[in-house]
Amino acid sequence: MDATVKRKVRSAKSARPAPPVEPAPESDGAHLELRIWLRLLACATRIEKALNARLRKEFNTTLARFDLLAQLARRPEGASMSEVSDLLMVSNGAITALVQKLEADGMIHREVDAEDRRTFRLRLSQDGAKEFGRMARRHEEWVIALIGELSHVAQSDLLQHLTLLKRRLDKHA
Repeated sequence: MDATVKRKVRSAKSARPAPPVEPAPESDGAHLELRIWLRLLACATRIEKALNARLRKEFNTTLARFDLLAQLARRPEGASMSEVSDLLMVSNGAITALVQKLEADGMIHREVDAEDRRTFRLRLSQDGAKEFGRMARRHEEWVIALIGELSHVAQSDLLQHLTLLKRRLDKHA
């Protein structure tokens, strides 16, 4: 063997092996579903934080309170505590604290249910409906601004894909 070849062989044997190259997370096909879930969660969390901060700054309220008011705005006949907690997907205990604060602020009122005297129906007060209308308009502007940076095609595609996902999840629920 010629000296140059021997040097190359010795050099190759003594060289440290290169660490295995990990595929880039974005190109790795493994666990794509988990990455999608995490991305959806990250986006939803960022949108919620932005909306919560803006509601707090402009209206001195929270997204949770806004969501409860939104549910009542959609139901002029009112809703029971259980119905609201189901709609918001939170416990009755969480709703109780929100209701007490909103009632103390004059935004909602409770009435005894005519059909079941053990149940209260929650309704927006006149002041609550007026204030919620103001908040809802600003909320809509903020959501449009946050999501509006995507092209119209990207928004349509995203909505279509999320609709398909929701239908699949509804079947498994």
